[in-house]
Amino acid sequence: MRLVALVFAIALAALAFLVYVQTEEWVAGVEERGEELGTLRVDPDVAACVDKRFADIDVMVQQELITAEAAEKSRADARSLCYQRN
Repeated sequence: MRLVALVFAIALAALAFLVYVQTEEWVAGVEERGEELGTLRVDPDVAACVDKRFADIDVMVQQELITAEAAEKSRADARSLCYQRN
């Protein structure tokens, strides 16, 4: 029984070491990708589409044609649609 526990402890330690080594490589990659975030931009056509649809939704909310909850859902749908089309 003690032998099984010893083998299990050694296997667990080896697994923990492998996870630690893999995590170091992953963390270095995350920092590199984080630096690229400043260069990523939304396509102007997508931004124009989203702005137009958001303006239409805001007008409908002001005219009380839809509720605020429906407007949030509509905004999410509009954003998704604009990204798919452009």
